[in-house]
Amino acid sequence: MACLRQLSRIETRASPRSVWKSLFQMIGTRLDMSTADHPQTDGQTERVNRVVEDILRSVCAEAPRRWSEVLPLVEFALNNAVHASTGFTPFYVNGLANPRVPLTPPRHGSGLSGGGIADRLADISPVAVRKQVDDFVSLRLSVVRQVRDAMAESQDLQKEYADA
Repeated sequence: MACLRQLSRIETRASPRSVWKSLFQMIGTRLDMSTADHPQTDGQTERVNRVVEDILRSVCAEAPRRWSEVLPLVEFALNNAVHASTGFTPFYVNGLANPRVPLTPPRHGSGLSGGGIADRLADISPVAVRKQVDDFVSLRLSVVRQVRDAMAESQDLQKEYADA
């Protein structure tokens, strides 16, 4: 809940960049902006850009003028793939959940077996919302720590191979 209190203290007229910067500081991450003309933000960004280019080049070889139709599918596939360095999908790291796809079994209480969303929303109390936010932030911080540890271990291993 401390996260929400801090966010509410940020002026409502603050620029979106300062709001994002404050939010990222609260959850212990850093926001590095980059542009298409200057992707050298870090090696990781360059590598991801190269992977996206390679996949698009491969997928679009047959119909080069249709790349924009394929881009959302490529983006989804990349964000739904477990990354070797982190052990998580980007979807999970960003939102602490992987997206439901057609073959995903329904979750208990998902509303797919009956009952509308209004029934589920009627039972939400401010205390429950605060607990959910606190749980989300705690889990988010835990995942960020796990990702950092996994990436540091992966970088050490990559350095060891490069120096050999």
